[in-house]
Amino acid sequence: MAIKKVVYRSSGKRTRILVDYKSLLSHDEPEKSLLQNLKKHAGRNNQGRITTRHQGNGVKRLYRIIDFKRDKENIPATVKTIEYDPYRTCFISLIVYHDGTKRYILTAKDMKVGDKVLTAEKVDIKPGNCTTLSNIPVGTFVHNIEFVPGKGGQIVRAAGTAAQILGTDEKGEFILLKLPSGETRKFKPNCKATIGYVSNEDHNLEIIGKAGINRHKGIRPTVRGSAMNPNDHPHGGGEGRQPIGRDAPRTPWGKRHMGVKTRKQKKASSALIAKRRK
Repeated sequence: MAIKKVVYRSSGKRTRILVDYKSLLSHDEPEKSLLQNLKKHAGRNNQGRITTRHQGNGVKRLYRIIDFKRDKENIPATVKTIEYDPYRTCFISLIVYHDGTKRYILTAKDMKVGDKVLTAEKVDIKPGNCTTLSNIPVGTFVHNIEFVPGKGGQIVRAAGTAAQILGTDEKGEFILLKLPSGETRKFKPNCKATIGYVSNEDHNLEIIGKAGINRHKGIRPTVRGSAMNPNDHPHGGGEGRQPIGRDAPRTPWGKRHMGVKTRKQKKASSALIAKRRK
């Protein structure tokens, strides 16, 4: 457990529980060639209208360019550092290939500085190595999985997550994976995945302690609809405290939003879902 509880004398921080980053991470500066500045838009589109609410402010941060594709094959790389990434919940690792190329990848659980990682058709089944799903044994846990071969990993990238390989389907055309949500889905055999769990599995045990921590992250306050006026929200209005005066909870735009399925009925990828999540 890499969790620490610091003794504070203020009510906001007294309940705060943190991941002990100092004991887990390298103390090196980020690789400058892999840093990029992302402009903030505070949830606004190109017309200046808010399309995503509750975004704004937050501390300045630089984006780390992550190699989700892992397309540099058959060249061993050494893990140089394990670093914090302000844009994601897991840790990232700076790897240096034998030809001198430097890239950031998602850190797998139990990866250490000095470890060797490899992307190839046949690799050792150890954390950090990357290969196609058809070359990974049944029962292995993987992360950073591709939907489309060559596009780069798009799912199972959050801290502490992993998907399990269950085998092939009846026709032998697809690989079956059980995802963290509980859904069982089909993937093409030539889709790449990285072996192991994603790092920082204690992230879900963190307690931020006070609202100011979310303000640092760029998350602004969320006002309850029942505290608004009826012209601002379907839940608003009434004398004193009132229950929701509609048949079901609604969004500010009048659509149902709790316990309602939002997936499109005719979505093409539905054919690849073998078993839905509960």
